Amino acid sequence: MGAQLRKRLAAQIDGSSRAAPLLLAAFVGLATGLGAVAFTTLIDGVHALIFDLLWEDLLGSARWSLLLMPAIGALLVGPIIVLFAREAKGHGVPEVMLAVATRGGRIRARVAVAKAAASALTIGSGGAAGKEGPIVQIGAAIGSSIGRWLLLSEDTLRLLVAAGAAAGIAATFNAPIAGVFFALEVILRNFNTRNFSVVVLASVVATVTAVMLRGNDPAITIPAYELEHPAEVGLYALLGALCAVVAVGFIRLLYWSEDSFARLRVPPEILMPVVGGLIVGALALWDAGLLGLDDATTEQVLRGDESFGRMARLLLLGAVGTAATIGSGGSGGVFRPSLFLGAMTGGVFGAAAHGLFPGVAPNLGAYATVGMAAVFAGAARAPITAVLIIFEMTRDYELIVPLMTAVAVATVVSQLLSPGTIYTIKLARRGVHIDEEQAPVSLMQTIHVADAMSPVTLCVAPGTSAAEIIRQSSSDPESVTLMLNERGAVVGIITNTDLNRALADGRPEEFAEAIATRDVITIFADETLDDALRIFAGRAITALPVVQRDDDAMLPVGVLRRSDITQAYAQVVGMRETAERRRRLAPVAGDDVRYLELEVRRGSGADGKLLTELGLTEDAVIVAVRHRGATHIPRGHTRLYAGDRVTVIAARGAVGEVRARFESPGRAR
Repeated sequence: MGAQLRKRLAAQIDGSSRAAPLLLAAFVGLATGLGAVAFTTLIDGVHALIFDLLWEDLLGSARWSLLLMPAIGALLVGPIIVLFAREAKGHGVPEVMLAVATRGGRIRARVAVAKAAASALTIGSGGAAGKEGPIVQIGAAIGSSIGRWLLLSEDTLRLLVAAGAAAGIAATFNAPIAGVFFALEVILRNFNTRNFSVVVLASVVATVTAVMLRGNDPAITIPAYELEHPAEVGLYALLGALCAVVAVGFIRLLYWSEDSFARLRVPPEILMPVVGGLIVGALALWDAGLLGLDDATTEQVLRGDESFGRMARLLLLGAVGTAATIGSGGSGGVFRPSLFLGAMTGGVFGAAAHGLFPGVAPNLGAYATVGMAAVFAGAARAPITAVLIIFEMTRDYELIVPLMTAVAVATVVSQLLSPGTIYTIKLARRGVHIDEEQAPVSLMQTIHVADAMSPVTLCVAPGTSAAEIIRQSSSDPESVTLMLNERGAVVGIITNTDLNRALADGRPEEFAEAIATRDVITIFADETLDDALRIFAGRAITALPVVQRDDDAMLPVGVLRRSDITQAYAQVVGMRETAERRRRLAPVAGDDVRYLELEVRRGSGADGKLLTELGLTEDAVIVAVRHRGATHIPRGHTRLYAGDRVTVIAARGAVGEVRARFESPGRAR
């Protein structure tokens, strides 16, 4: 299908309030349902290869060899993430939220493939992670890829991403209603009729597809329970508070683990998941129920058939194992681990309650069931999803009052104990702040390239000489020349550095095609300066051609230079309404600023420090940190490590002080 036809089709879809988006939602649901079944099959295949063939047949089920099984799968996880798609690292849902909040729903198609492969290896080899987060990201990537191919608007693209996420949850748990509310509560955070109808259809189609292919059995079999005694409501409220504490502790452990692994310099990032795999393997020697967060173990707890001691042990091992798996760079979700920890927490609480009040709390499994929902609610702050997921899995209404009681208390207590959720905290650490009310984003994500770019001042043909280009650009010390082909598409870029090098080498008559950079990296006008910084920070380039978002035509509409980012940032900062922000950034808002890119030296005053500990002058602002190949928009709790590349905007008089912080030892206060 040609670009023009897709454009006309996109206009009709974007202009349709119901029919066209619903048709696309059905297709997204179908594709995601198929993807969910294929992904589950892939996990089963990896598990059979690692445990049935290698562990049982070749190693004779030697218990000591459990230590190695998760690490064997992790050997391939690092290369997939580092070399193919870094978005596949971690638990997936925050990456989908980030795409919806700041990138117009754009997710690369390769993410679905990379996430499926990396997560299947992690989970299938026994890593303590869940498959729900990956399937959410896979479904979201499917929705985004379809929307991007059709050149749909960002609003419709975001809706298809949410539809894919809903379909992923629905297909995993056979829970279409929970899938809908997960997408609305966590991904879109926006309830309206259009959103609801599109997401519902994708969720239903995905569920039907999965049921047709693998049957209607629930993901976890949960016995039916009911409220046995009115006084149990108070016990369930206490359980909700306990689950909130467990959820917040789990969140903090998870991100402490990420920070701890980030500080390690050995082994390299590509092998870091192996370290996490070895930790999980070592924990599995204590209790193999940890491996893959075993469903059979969870079901035993839900039936009330596990001992107090083992449930307490698995509560500890599950939290540590998941933190090690995800923190080390493994790929997998935190949805299932939250349910696992909730079952153990509820089981421990139920056993204690039964011991103290046997007539009031006769069913230990009921507390484990409610605990699953409560810990997830405390971690994700998605109370409707938490209630519905258990309701659809049990298909029983009798436990609804205890569920709602514990989930409501867990949500409120979690809000008091933690400023963010297990998903939003990861975004906040990247400079994107999302709360239950709205989704404000970092400053660089509010400025579009179109608002900062410079006009195209000089375009030349490949046969133009360097001397002629110099003559035409002599009035602009920061000139950027675009080399165009006969169709007017950008095929090269020439900077003053390229021209000066040609003159120094005695090649003034050299043609543009010989001195231009031919491997052109471009950007679209509707992208943000956050996107631009991610490109600049990892490459030795000074400008990006801005091209039309029109298939692969590469027709230029402007040029974005590093200095354009500085000026745009300074201008927006000067208009900020917050007095404190104006006070701190006022020196940057003028014209006399410098754009610095510094490397954190080992042993310097910045190595291992939080940004709040640097004591930078008020005339300097850190706007980007590149750590291990990924660029982050920093906040005060961002920690710097040796080798990080830091982008700083500073007043001229503060440059020496700023350099000293990052390059000299012992200067940070």
